[in-house]
Amino acid sequence: MPGYAGLLIAVMAVSSSSIFVRWCGDTPALVISFYRMLWSTVILLIYQLKVNPFELRYTGLSHSSKKFIVLAGILLAFHFATWIASIQMTTIAHSLILESTHPVFALILSPLLLKERGNIRAMIAAVLTFLGIMVIASQDVGLAGGRFLGDMLAVASALFVTLYIFIARHQREKINLIPYLIAVYSGATITLFVLILGFGLPLFAYPLKIQAMMLFLALIPTGIGHSLINWAARKMEAYKVNFSILGEPVIASLLAFAIFGERPYGLFYVGAIFIASGIVMALLDRPVKAVKEQELEPAD
Repeated sequence: MPGYAGLLIAVMAVSSSSIFVRWCGDTPALVISFYRMLWSTVILLIYQLKVNPFELRYTGLSHSSKKFIVLAGILLAFHFATWIASIQMTTIAHSLILESTHPVFALILSPLLLKERGNIRAMIAAVLTFLGIMVIASQDVGLAGGRFLGDMLAVASALFVTLYIFIARHQREKINLIPYLIAVYSGATITLFVLILGFGLPLFAYPLKIQAMMLFLALIPTGIGHSLINWAARKMEAYKVNFSILGEPVIASLLAFAIFGERPYGLFYVGAIFIASGIVMALLDRPVKAVKEQELEPAD
């Protein structure tokens, strides 16, 4: 499957995650995150055991790769915990738009961590995206209550997911995708379990409907969406993957309006146009450094 086709399916899948979170009601964000990661790990583990169980030994990995995988699991746990908490505290549209600042983090950190630098078109795409984010997010400035905290949690989740995607790209040639995801999701599950114990939250006192929603979070947004995002990160530059995920807030906001009657207000659509323009420009760009790397890579 071409990388862009995989990204399209991924964006459609992850766009459903905020809807499932809302259907979980007031279930603690750490608990939702834990079950999402737990079921995702189980699903991929069953698949891998049928395909090639020997890859789960991880004997060929260096000590450095193992440390990166552990770090990826911790980052993913904190991303889901902060993002789900944000969804519960502010509107879906605003939470997802603020979480979408991750391409800005990616462009800032790529020269340091991946030695990737986009050309002028990539920089224009970043400016357009940032303008769109500012147009939408500025409407929450000055509002009292938990909405401001929800906004800040969404921004924090953006940083966590940016670093997480960087690690996925760094490890793309060192370990196959499914064993990598099983290790990372397991690490995230353990991290969230420790946090749940630390905060003294109950793990089992939830209705069957809530359990079903958390299972769907594992099947669709994670099993399909995030797995394809990791797959795409191995085929193209990290900042392109980050930009493409910006389609999620637009799609999810439309779903929130159709299902919950949560209408985007103010200049949301103006900001969405800026963001969509940034996505198109980013996906059409080809960074100079990446071209040189591709020319030096062996044919296999």
